[in-house]
Amino acid sequence: MGERGGESGIQVRRIRADEVADFKAFRLRALADAPDAFSTTLAQAEAMPWSSWVDRVTRGAAGEESVLLVAEDAVTGAWLGITGSYVEPHQPETAHVVSVWTAPEARRRGVGLALLAAAREWARTRGMSEQRLFVSNTNDSARMLYERAGFRLTGRTEPYPNDPALHEQEMQAPV
Repeated sequence: MGERGGESGIQVRRIRADEVADFKAFRLRALADAPDAFSTTLAQAEAMPWSSWVDRVTRGAAGEESVLLVAEDAVTGAWLGITGSYVEPHQPETAHVVSVWTAPEARRRGVGLALLAAAREWARTRGMSEQRLFVSNTNDSARMLYERAGFRLTGRTEPYPNDPALHEQEMQAPV
């Protein structure tokens, strides 16, 4: 996955199993910053036992069915963004992209595109033919990012789990 973003100094890599505390802090920051962008609430995440965080990072670091990706500043190592992707056994051709988030101070630097490109490469190396994700109908900036990365609306929607006034729109891209 290596360097992404060229001159922007962004490096995207798979999370390491020893980064549980870093992931938890960054994920909680993401949930606080963008509560309408995730199906997990900040309160739910804060209540999760440590073992759940360890399990998620361990699977994302080494699992074949899922990956957690970190975008970091190539010079300082500061985390700039995160995303995950996974495959379900009954849909082996589809990589589901989840939890895309860029820290506010790193936005407009290509972090989101670099994360999505790395997730696409992960799916490609596993022989998947498509990626799918859901985006809230109110999250225009995320939808536009996904469109720049090649995703298109499928027409499928689902209720947003944390707010009945919102819905999520499915997007799909070829790998």
